[in-house]
Amino acid sequence: MQVRKGDQGLLRDHNRGLIVNLLRAVGPSSRADIARRTGLAPSALTRLVRELIREGLVVETGKRPSHGGRRATLIAFNPNFATTIGIKVEADRLLGARVDLEGRIEAREESSLPAPPSPSGVLERIIRLVDALQRGKTLGVGICISGSVDPLRGVDLYSPILGWRNVALQPPLEVKLGISVRVENDVNALTLAEHWYGAGRAFRNFVCLTVGEGIGAGVVINGELYRGTFGGAGEVGHITIDPDGPRCRCGERGCLEVFASDRFLAAEAGRLGFPDIPSLEKAARASVDGAQGAFARMGRYLGIGAKNLVNLLNPEAIVLGGERMESVDLFLPAFEDEVRNHSFPEAAKELKIIPAALGEDGFLIGAATLVSSEFFRLPTERIGT
Repeated sequence: MQVRKGDQGLLRDHNRGLIVNLLRAVGPSSRADIARRTGLAPSALTRLVRELIREGLVVETGKRPSHGGRRATLIAFNPNFATTIGIKVEADRLLGARVDLEGRIEAREESSLPAPPSPSGVLERIIRLVDALQRGKTLGVGICISGSVDPLRGVDLYSPILGWRNVALQPPLEVKLGISVRVENDVNALTLAEHWYGAGRAFRNFVCLTVGEGIGAGVVINGELYRGTFGGAGEVGHITIDPDGPRCRCGERGCLEVFASDRFLAAEAGRLGFPDIPSLEKAARASVDGAQGAFARMGRYLGIGAKNLVNLLNPEAIVLGGERMESVDLFLPAFEDEVRNHSFPEAAKELKIIPAALGEDGFLIGAATLVSSEFFRLPTERIGT
């Protein structure tokens, strides 16, 4: 059967992707190692490796120690081939970073935002941030933002924190910047970063649960980030805990976010006579009963939300992240008690509960990884996406 030219090109790109992704996963390898692991014929492998070295995507890194006979030359992935830029949109500021292809931050920029931030003002500041961060070859820009996001169209469908509805980010930015732009929910971006570089690397099925100004969840199933039909999966902060409870900023009553986010802690601080959350936290660390109880209640409610996710998804692990992790020791005991003792026994028995490894940088690294993950995806995986 005759192979069409287009098919040959697709096969070549696929085989190049196999080599690059293998080197990213296992580190420096000899040509013989690569041939054995990929199944590529030595002649085709030699040609493709030569091509990749010429482009700078892989490099020769020296010789393997000899055990008698000729020493093999090692080939390695070059993380400095290009960079990506990650942007996090918050209620009062923009954070940006230039990130290499192994998830390491090379440079940072920040820009304040007026309250409330206007879409046009945010777009202008993103462009300035990108201009300040760009150096050399840039694969694209990833943007993470709160709320429900349509990643295919690059639209922030609804963000209660920002007060936005149906704000298009990707199309105007791609026109202005002239490079690829990807937009994603901020918790999904963090989850992607933890999956590639952090606490989620060891798991193919896990939930990344974030706590802070809002409550969110990113879900990885069979090694892939699960976004749902329109990118809205993981809005655990808006599951109903008490249908007669206080009204949430989303408009509904009794959402988990009302009982387990910074909004809850701020209300508890006021009720107990403290001016703010840091004062409440200080009192809790000084063993003041009311303050300790506030964090315990928050942890229990957060655990109820997590328990529902555990019963529904049966993950291997819950990775805890977000701004409020600075207080994790105050709410973790109640959280873990709720999850361990009230999930279905089999689901909770082997469940790991671990902190996110990347901290606040995870949002920026994840935003950048939106672009690099697409770059590393094999051509056959891109069909239909």
